[in-house]
Amino acid sequence: MGPQGGKVMSDDQLVFEPHGKVAVITGAAGGIGLGMARAFTEAGMAVVMADIDADRVEAAAAELRSAGHDAIGVQADVSKLDDVQAMADATMDTHKRVDVLCNNAGAAVFAKLFNVTVDDWEWTLGVDLWGPIYGTKVFQPLIQQSEHGGHINTTSSVSGLIAGAAAGPYNVAKSGVIALMATLEREFRIGKSPHHASVLCPGPINTEISRNSVRNRKAAQGEVAQAGEAGKKLGSKIGDFLSNGMDPDEVGRIVLDGIVNGRFWMFTHPRLLKLYREQIEMMDPDGMLSQGRLT
Repeated sequence: MGPQGGKVMSDDQLVFEPHGKVAVITGAAGGIGLGMARAFTEAGMAVVMADIDADRVEAAAAELRSAGHDAIGVQADVSKLDDVQAMADATMDTHKRVDVLCNNAGAAVFAKLFNVTVDDWEWTLGVDLWGPIYGTKVFQPLIQQSEHGGHINTTSSVSGLIAGAAAGPYNVAKSGVIALMATLEREFRIGKSPHHASVLCPGPINTEISRNSVRNRKAAQGEVAQAGEAGKKLGSKIGDFLSNGMDPDEVGRIVLDGIVNGRFWMFTHPRLLKLYREQIEMMDPDGMLSQGRLT
């Protein structure tokens, strides 16, 4: 059984052979992105690690190089098309190929919709939705040059399936990238392509997305508005919830297994799908919305 409990294919049945391939991972300075980089390099892949924080991503790449792996760090703001294009150029200049793209960079604003500003919307959708759109647009032609089939994976969330309260922009973006990857995968299958697309829907993972979002937003835009007391309490609750979550390195192994075996859906906590099933069951005949609480 694989990390998700799915069927494991034999070597001659694998959809994707990772050894010797090149992967680009955004949001790779820490958390899930760094977990992916560790899993991929352990499987014999070279990685291009991109992040808005140049110092942190270079330190992460240096850690992998010190362990004997092929890794470089690239500074990139995925909400900017020019940065994504420069990321692709750096990859091709270094490796002359790219086989896998993981659109993993993420940001979040946790507040009730009434308190979410237009700037909050634009910033979150810029990273979480336009980042994967730009990544797919720029990298798909390069990946399709891979003679044995490539892969584009995007990090969504269980929130992309169940839109809970107090995370409106995040929910909208994460729903959007599921649609983006599903469209791409269906187009690949209709065209009998050797390439694949997939979506990662993590549950609680031990990352610092809230703290990193504040830091990265300041790096991109300068000083930002400080959270009120209610926002601070919500942020603290979310931080406590995530601190007990899955190790990001385990998430990296789940993604690698999914790519190797050609899965579209990748879940870290399949038990949370009960929330999605509850929603489906209430759609017809009741036409009602489930409570959808993740915590």
